[in-house]
Parts: sequence; structure tokens; C-alpha cells
Amino acid sequence: MLLVILIPFIYFIFVDSGVQTESNENQGEQVYKRSRVKVEISETLDGKNTEINISDLIIRRTLALHGFELVDEGAEYLVTGELKCDYFQALTFDFQGSSQHLEHQYYGRFSGLLMDADGKELQDLSFPEPMMNGRTDLALAQKDIRRRAATLIGGRLVGGAVLGKPKIQGLLDALTDPLDGRTWNEIVRELTVSGATAVPYLLDALRDDRPVLLSGSYPGYTDLEEGELKIFHIADLALRDILDKDSFLDPDSTEDYLHRVRTAWLWVWEDMQLIPESLRTRMDQRKSSIPAAQG
Repeated sequence: MLLVILIPFIYFIFVDSGVQTESNENQGEQVYKRSRVKVEISETLDGKNTEINISDLIIRRTLALHGFELVDEGAEYLVTGELKCDYFQALTFDFQGSSQHLEHQYYGRFSGLLMDADGKELQDLSFPEPMMNGRTDLALAQKDIRRRAATLIGGRLVGGAVLGKPKIQGLLDALTDPLDGRTWNEIVRELTVSGATAVPYLLDALRDDRPVLLSGSYPGYTDLEEGELKIFHIADLALRDILDKDSFLDPDSTEDYLHRVRTAWLWVWEDMQLIPESLRTRMDQRKSSIPAAQG
């Protein structure tokens, strides 16, 4: 069966192997379920509450992709904190009496915790130092500092000792260790055995361009040089095995195609996890597209 995503100007095709997956067997149920989490994140920009709380949305989305149930009551964990983003300076380049605007710089300060249902502190999520970020356009600078800060907070949550899965990250990191002793094919098999648990981390790893330093055999390629394969290639192979679909990504794929593969895999997982529409990726493009997990 062919599953086609119609992204503007390019047909992106997933091939469904026909193997019965957990998502096929449990129509209407999310594939991967973990604990119940309540999120209480406030966000200010230049001293005022923001109209759209970007950090709250990103942190909720991160947790939902990792299988956590977002609740207001009966939570097993509470993520709480305050993000303050304040204008720092307009960076300019001054030379021989002329001045050229480079970027607007913002500071981001976050104070927050992960706690259990009894209020016990489990993880300090606070920034030890303010984060600084700049963009040429002021509106983009105001959005980007919040996006980057929230992405960091979410990463700390799902990569931490309490909510994280260190075994999965360890397998991905092993791909860059030439002394590991395994082939990268063995790593793929171990990731595949982990099943849905590995998927959110593999989605993140699709942006990891570190070279793979282990030996192995890539389908259809016999003469790849060391370092030519990247971690995102391995993550893609593991996703194919776990989700029973084929992206057709390979070592010769363009950066543009890789970008589309990332989006397509996200669409597949969002559908399987029943991610709320407000937290989904590029819903505007889906209006004229066939969702990846249909069929």
C-alpha cells in the first residue's frame, strides 16, 4: 500500500509494509503511553505576559511526543516555572562613521522545577546563566529567544534522569565511538527492539549530523567511506523498522529531501500518538496533504 504525503511541488512516499503494528491493532488509541504530567509555565517578554505562550506550547508538545499524558488533575509529575525574556541591546557594526544594524539581542532567564505529585523536587530546570539570542528582525528575535529556551527546557526534561531514557541516547552516542565494538547495524537492531520508546529520540536524531564511526552495511551501498553516514541516516533506518514504513532516504539524498523526511516522520508519529491539533507540526500544510499515517 502506498501512503503519499503531498508536500508542495514534491510527492513524498511512505511504503507501508503491511505488517500489523500496534497502531493498526489499537485504532483510536495512542501507541506509546507514559505518566501523567501537569505543565504550569509562565512567560513574559519585556516584563509583560505574552499573548501566545510559546514555551508552554513547546514543552507540552515535547512531553506529548514522548508519550506523556498532559492533564490538569491527577498528575504524577508537575513541570512548573517562569521564563523571562528581556531586551538586551541592538548590536551594530560601526566603521568609519557609519553604523549598520546587525541584530536585536534578547536575554532569556528561566527558573523552574520538575516535581512529583507530593511536591518533592526531582529536577532543577533553571538556567545557570541567562541564555542570549539575537535576530535581525525584532519580532523574530522575540519569538526565537522563547523557542530556543523552551526547546532547551524540554530537552532537559526528556533527557534527564527522571523522565529520560538514557539507554536510547547511549545507543545513539555509541555510533560515534570507534571503540564500541559493535557494528552500527547491531545498534539499529537494539533501537528497533526498544520499539516505541525509541521513536521520540530517533525523531530528534534526524537532526544529528555527527558522523557514524562504526562499521556496517547500508542497503544498496557497498563503498561508503568512514564518516559518510551520519546519525540521521541510522535514525531513519531504525524508524523504518519500528514504524513499518520506508522514507527512501539514503546517503545520496539532498538536504531538502532530508528536511521533508523529518517532517513526514513527525506527521506519522503525531498521528499514532493522537497529538492534540494545537501541538502538531505544520497543520496549515496538512490541509492540502494526505496525513502520513492514513491507509
